[in-house]
Amino acid sequence: MALSASDVYHLTGDELRQVCLEQGLDSAGPVRSLRQRLVDYVRSGQLDESVYGKMAQAGTMTDSEVKVGTPESNGCSHASSGDSPVPVLVELLRQVPPLSSEDPEAIMWLFLRLDEVHEVNLVDDKTFVMRILPLLSGSVLTFVGGCLRSSSTWAECKVKLLKEYFPHFVRERLIRDLIVFNFQGERQSLRAYIDQVFGAARFLQYEATETELVDRVVMNFHSSILTHAAFINKPVSLTELHRVVGVIEEKSAVAKERERVELDARRTAMSRTVVRGLPHSTAVRNVTRPSIEFKCWGCGNPGHLKRHCPRRVAPSGNGHAPGGPFGPGRG
Repeated sequence: MALSASDVYHLTGDELRQVCLEQGLDSAGPVRSLRQRLVDYVRSGQLDESVYGKMAQAGTMTDSEVKVGTPESNGCSHASSGDSPVPVLVELLRQVPPLSSEDPEAIMWLFLRLDEVHEVNLVDDKTFVMRILPLLSGSVLTFVGGCLRSSSTWAECKVKLLKEYFPHFVRERLIRDLIVFNFQGERQSLRAYIDQVFGAARFLQYEATETELVDRVVMNFHSSILTHAAFINKPVSLTELHRVVGVIEEKSAVAKERERVELDARRTAMSRTVVRGLPHSTAVRNVTRPSIEFKCWGCGNPGHLKRHCPRRVAPSGNGHAPGGPFGPGRG
């Protein structure tokens, strides 16, 4: 089963890295770069088609993902022109949440998602702009409709959007909040955080070199992440940054496993100490013993010992048996 350029967009990050490794490609970097790298490789005709079939047979990809973009799955035939990319585009756009408000940040994140779909290069710019209209509303819908009427390219449309909805003071605020002082959360994914910062910088046309942006990202890492990065060479590019992230993730996983093992060891040692510290009488009381029925060796009745036998006659006199050397009748 062949893997087309449009199918690449349906692969998850792990699947993209798996295919890149099996094809001998560099598997480092953000998902966006991996996807573009694999798309270029597919279009060059060098991809081993058996890889895609193996992934489908192994259950890595679902049936719906395998069938995306085929004529049968879209209910139409394209025998004369080959697979139509439009149904694939429509399916990809369904995964993009529509615009929720006209807040500049919401507009920015939507157009970043749309930009990722556009980079797959399924259709021409005019068709693409027409297909994204259902995701828009309000003045943004009117604005993009104007771009469509003026036959603007997607790149031109984004430039106009930046001027219309992102004046200087808005861009400064977003750059401050999303780039300069955007500190990574304690539980926030490293890769998602990096993609967020670089995406905002690209959209807002942040005037910084790649090395400067990498430095800013590293400085804003959470303190727990910086601890793991203490003895790692400082990255100077986005590719190196993602390689460092891989090392940090591995170190973090090892540290968590060590903590788990040490915690289990402490719990085991504590439970043993508690058992050893119990008083003997307490330990004895806590032990369930089988019941034993005592039997008197004197009378033969159960329930008591011979020394406690009620039929036992206490000795009298001086303790010597009658008739002894000091008994009656002797002397």
